[in-house]
This record gives sequence, structure tokens and C-alpha cells, in this order.
Amino acid sequence: MIQNIDRLHGILVFQRVVELGTLSGAARALGVSTSAVSAALARLERKLTVRLLDRTTRRLGLTAEGAEFYSRCKQITADLEEAELIVGRAGRVPSGRLRAGMPSGLSRMWIVPRLPEFARSFPSVSLEIVCTDFVPYTIENGLDVAIQVGELHDSRLAVRRLASIRYVVCASPGYLAERGTPRTPDELMGHVCLTYRRPRNGRLREWRFRSGSSMRHVAVNGFMTFNSGEALVAAARAGLGIIQVAEYYAQPFLESGELVEILANHKTVGYDISAVFPRQQRTAPKLRVFLDFLVSLFNPPPWARSGVAARRADARTG
Repeated sequence: MIQNIDRLHGILVFQRVVELGTLSGAARALGVSTSAVSAALARLERKLTVRLLDRTTRRLGLTAEGAEFYSRCKQITADLEEAELIVGRAGRVPSGRLRAGMPSGLSRMWIVPRLPEFARSFPSVSLEIVCTDFVPYTIENGLDVAIQVGELHDSRLAVRRLASIRYVVCASPGYLAERGTPRTPDELMGHVCLTYRRPRNGRLREWRFRSGSSMRHVAVNGFMTFNSGEALVAAARAGLGIIQVAEYYAQPFLESGELVEILANHKTVGYDISAVFPRQQRTAPKLRVFLDFLVSLFNPPPWARSGVAARRADARTG
């Protein structure tokens, strides 16, 4: 019995070390000394007869065995947490810590401003929002859920589709006054275009346009290239050239008049925004309510409900 308790303690210590990245960070979170954390890890590795972590002076890294063990440990602790919630009164109230990863721009502009609604509805859920400009294809760093834009590659993950994004082509009023307004995608060849390099794979994103019932790609010659949607929009606002960007980046500035949309008749759907999370037999209450919050937030997408977009929709249906 004591041996099982010690093993469970070692699992919890190991999980904390992986999630926080350092022995000292795990020690602070657990309220114990760094030496106690190190000793617990050593006992666990001796029991398993494998090395779980590669320790250097700069960082801790998971071995292959450690990565597999961590994945199993997360499921074990999730099951324990769910069992506590179901058995106790808290079973009816979502609670606990939830780590959610998401793209920085989407988070800052559209998700974080709505988090007070979630916090008021579920005060027992403690959120940790992990923002990054590089969103990996899978879930890393101990995340419970991640919001991803684009193609999904990890079939081991469960998926909740949130919204489809469209690309808008736009430029500053000053640029268009000086250089003229292109009326067709082909006329972009005579303009200064700013391009986007995907952080995931380092490739330049081709511009997409609707042509009748089909879609065509246009490889523009980029005067400047950026790996950030927000930086791309900032460059267009500064009058450097024309951009094609996901509408959620551009919408506030289209409304303010700092950017002007062009080639709207050729607008095309880009990629889906999805919430991905590990497949589980039963979804933890805290994750379930956060997923429901995201689905509600993106139905319809918040940028489609704001200012000019809402007035345009009213005009079309009026």
C-alpha cells in the first residue's frame, strides 16, 4: 500500500516537472524542496528501470520512454480528477486547472476579451492560457486543449470545429490613392504585395481567390515577407503594400477605415479554426464547459458580429 502511494506521488511529481519545465518550478508548485522532487523522480526511474528525463544544465527534456509515460500519466490523473468530481459534490461543478493553447493574434483580439464571461460562469475553473505564434500540429507542453488554424495532422486527437475563416485582400487608403485599386487578381502583378511565411513549415503562403465555382492560387512576388499575421496587417496599415490575410486580423482596421478591402468578389474560404484535445472515454467537466464556451464564442465568429460586418449583413438581409 505504501509502495503504491509512493509511486502515485512520483507520478504526480513527474507530471508537474514536465508541465513546468524545471525541478524548482515543480517544487514550488508542490510546496516541497527541489531535492525532494529530485529524489522522487530518481525513485520513480529506479522503479521503472528507465530514464524518463534528460537533464542538462540548461533544460529538462523527455526521453522517448518519458514522453510515452507522461501521456499515460495525464490520462491517469485526469481519470482520478474525474472520479473525485463524480463522487463528490464537485462532480456537478466544473473545477480545476485547464491549460489551453492558442495562436497569439486570435487570442489577444477575439478570445481573451470574452474570457470574463467564462470566468463568471465557471469560477472554479482556473485557466492557464498559453499563447504562441507557432502552433504545432499536435498538443505539447501539457496542454489540455489547443486551438489550431489550418490542416489537422494528428488523428489521435479529438476535434471540435469552431469556424471557417476567409481571406481578405486589403491595403491602406493612402496606398490605393497613390497606386490605384486592382480590379482583378491578375492586376496584382502590377502592385506591391506583402507576403506571409508560415512558421509551421517555412513556406510562403500562396494567395487564394475564387474564380467562378473553383479556386485559383496566385503566387505573388513579395516586396516584404512576414511570419506574423499581426505584423502583416501593421505593414499594410503603414502603406507598404497590399496583403491577403485571415479576416480576423483585418476586421477591426477595415471597420476603422485604416484598411480598405479590395477584390471582395473573389474572396475565398481559407482554413478551419478547430479545438483539439486528447481523446478520452469521458471528457472532464472543466474541458467540456470550455469547449462549449468556444463553440458559442465562434457561432457566429466574433469578427462577423462586429461593427461594419454586422451592418453589411443587415444590409444584405434588409
